[in-house]
Amino acid sequence: MRRRLLLEWCAIAVLVLALSVGITWSRATSKIDDAIYDVVLELRAAPPSDRILLVTIDDASIAATGQWPWRRSVHGAAIRKLAAAKPAAIAYDVLFTEPGRSAGEDAELGGALRQARVALPVLFDVPGVNGLPFETVPPVGPIGNAAAALGQVALPHEADGTARAGLLEVDDGKRRWPHLAEQAYRLALGHPSPAFARASRSGDMTVLVPYQSAGAFRTVSFDDLLRGRLPADFVRDRIVLVGARAGGLGDRHDVAGAGTLAGVEVQANLLNALLADRFVHEASLAVRLVAGALPAIMLLALFWVLRPSGALIASLAVFLLLMASPVLLMAAAGLWLPPSPALLGVLFVYPLWGWRRLHAIDKAVSSELARLSGDVGAAPMDGAQLDRTGRNAVALSGSIAALRDLKRLVSDTIEGVTDPLIVTTLDGEVLVTNRGAAALLEEVPDLLRRVEDGTPSQDLIVADGRHFSARRSSLADAAGAQRGWIHLLADITDIRAAESDRSQALEFLSHDMRSPQASIITLIESAGGAALSPEVADKIGYHARRTLGLADNFVQLARLRETRFDPEETDLHDCLGEAADALWPQATKKGVRIVTPAADEFRCVAGERHALTRAFLNLLDNAVRFSPEGCEINCAIHEIRDVRGGWFEVLVEDRGPGVPPERRARLAAPYDSTSSDTQPSVGLGLAYVRAVAERHGGSLRYQEATPNGSRFIVRIPALPAATPDC
Repeated sequence: MRRRLLLEWCAIAVLVLALSVGITWSRATSKIDDAIYDVVLELRAAPPSDRILLVTIDDASIAATGQWPWRRSVHGAAIRKLAAAKPAAIAYDVLFTEPGRSAGEDAELGGALRQARVALPVLFDVPGVNGLPFETVPPVGPIGNAAAALGQVALPHEADGTARAGLLEVDDGKRRWPHLAEQAYRLALGHPSPAFARASRSGDMTVLVPYQSAGAFRTVSFDDLLRGRLPADFVRDRIVLVGARAGGLGDRHDVAGAGTLAGVEVQANLLNALLADRFVHEASLAVRLVAGALPAIMLLALFWVLRPSGALIASLAVFLLLMASPVLLMAAAGLWLPPSPALLGVLFVYPLWGWRRLHAIDKAVSSELARLSGDVGAAPMDGAQLDRTGRNAVALSGSIAALRDLKRLVSDTIEGVTDPLIVTTLDGEVLVTNRGAAALLEEVPDLLRRVEDGTPSQDLIVADGRHFSARRSSLADAAGAQRGWIHLLADITDIRAAESDRSQALEFLSHDMRSPQASIITLIESAGGAALSPEVADKIGYHARRTLGLADNFVQLARLRETRFDPEETDLHDCLGEAADALWPQATKKGVRIVTPAADEFRCVAGERHALTRAFLNLLDNAVRFSPEGCEINCAIHEIRDVRGGWFEVLVEDRGPGVPPERRARLAAPYDSTSSDTQPSVGLGLAYVRAVAERHGGSLRYQEATPNGSRFIVRIPALPAATPDC
C-alpha cells in the first residue's frame, strides 16, 4: 500500500507541477493577479516629493483665460513668470506640434523657453509611415529648438485598460526618446536617473510605477500663476510640471491603485519614483515558475508525514502565507510575485491528495477488516443493500463483537491460571494481570523490579515465606515483533519445603545413620574379637563398613546433583594420587598394589577437586574389592586430541572377574545391583563416578580387560591452555 501511495504522490506532484507551470507561463490568472497588484501597489509608492510642483490647467483656468487651445503668448507668459522664480526644471506637458495662429507666436514662445530649463513633449502619431508602428512628431521648429530637452509621454495600457508601467525610453527607429519625466530629472540634477541607468544595462526600459492617488502632489492653478499670485519661494529650486487637468481635455488615464489621473499627475508619479528610485520589480519568469510550483510540492511533501489534522493546518498556513506574500514582498522589496499560480496549486493539491488518501484508506480498511474477520472468526453480516462505507461499518461492527469475545476468552484464560501472571510492555508497564498477580503486586510493590533484577535460578521470596520461580516469555505483535513480556510466577513453596525435608533426610543419613555403623566398627576393632570368633567379627565389620559406604555414597550423589558446578584448575595426577593414598590401608591388607602414573607433566582440567578425587576413590575401591590377592591395579592418564579439542582419559584397570555382559548396559545406574559371589554392589559408587564425569562435560565407559578384569575410563575435557603450576 505504501508503494502505491508513493506512486500516486508522484503522479499528483507531476500533475500539480504541470498545472502551475502552465498557468504561470500562459498568465491565465493575470486578471486576478492584476487586481491583487492594484491593491498592494500603494505599499511601494514613495511619499510625494516636496521638490515637485504641479501647475494645472484646470477648469478655473479655462474659465478665466478662455477656450482651449490658448494662444502661444499665454504659455510664453506663464513660462516667463516661472523662469523668474528660478525653478530647478520645467516639464511643460503641452503639445506644440502645429504652428501658431499668427506669425511670430512660435518665435515668441521660443524666446520664453530660452529663459529656463524646459522639457517639452513629442507626439507619437499612430500608425506611422512606411510600415512603422508610429511616427514621431516633435514641436514646431522655433519651439522645439528653444526647448532644453524633448521627451515622450507614452503610457502603455494593458488589456483591461489600466496603465501600470511606464516607458523610460522609446526607440522610433531613428532616435531614442527618453521620457519627459526623465528629461526633467536630468535638467534638475544634471545626470540620468539610477533607474534609467539600470534599464539601459538590462535593455528593458519598462518600469512598474507605484502611483499615488489624485491630489497627492502640491498643486496650484495655472490661473494663479498668470495672475502673479504664486510666490517665488513656492517655485524656486522645484521641478515644475505644467499640464491639463480640466474636464473635457481628454488627457486622463486609469492607472493601477490610484484610479483616474490626469496626464500631468501620471508624469508627476513617474518623476516622484525617479527621484526616490522606488519602483516595482516583477520577478523573472524562472522565479515565477519556481514560486508557482514550490508551495504545492512542499505541501505534498508535508502530506506524506503529517496526520490529516496537521495536513489541514499546514494547508491553511501555506494558503495564508501565499496571500500575505504579495503584501510582504511589495512593502519590503518592491518585488511583484504573482500569487495566483501558487494559490491555485495549493487549492488543487489538498482536495486531490485528500481524495486519493481517503480512497487508499478505504481500500486498506476493507482489506484489513476482511482479514480481521477471518482472524477473530467474526460471523458474516448482510450488507448487500448498503454502499461501500456502509458495508465497512457492518464489517467493523462484526469484528469488534468478535474481538470482545476474544478479549473475554483471553481474560478467562488468564484468570484460570492459578499462579500469578503479569503481562508488561518492554518498558515495564503492566498491561494485564490475573487476580493472583494483582494481589501479589499490591503486597510487593517492587515485584517487577525484583523479577527483572533476579536470575531464573533464584527464587523470589515474599514476606510471608512463599517461594516463586519467575519465568518469562516474549509477547509479540501481529507482525511477530516483540512488544512485551509475559511473566509467570510459579508458586514452588511446596517444592522448596520438600527439598528442605530431603536435605534433613540427607543430614539424617549422613550423621544419624552413619554414627551407629561407625560405632559398631569401633567396638569390633577395640574388642579385638575377644567375645566373637574372628570369622563372625570380620563379617559384622564388613557389613557395617558396607552400610556406612552405601550411606556415604547416597549422600554424596544426592549433594552432587543439588549443588552448582564450581570448577577450578585441578591436576588429575593430584586427585588420582590422593585417592590411591586413601585406599592404601585396604590394598595393603589384601596384598594388592595400586600403580599410579608418574606426575612428570601436569594434566589440568577445569574441575572440582573433591568430586574428582572421590570419583577416582570409588573406582579404586571397586578395583581393590574385586581384584584377587597379590595382583596389581594399573592406573594411567592419557591425553587425546580430536576435532572437538583436547581430552584427558583416566584409566583404572583391575584383574577381577569383570562385569557380566547382562549387567553392562546399566552398569552405572543408581541402585542397579551387580554382584559376584563374594562382593555384592548396588551401583551407587559407579553412579557417582558417571555423575561427576558428566558434570565436568565428560563421560564414563567400561572395557573388558585381557585376559581378565575390568577397565574403567573417565574422560574429562582438558583446559585450552594448561598453566605449568595448575
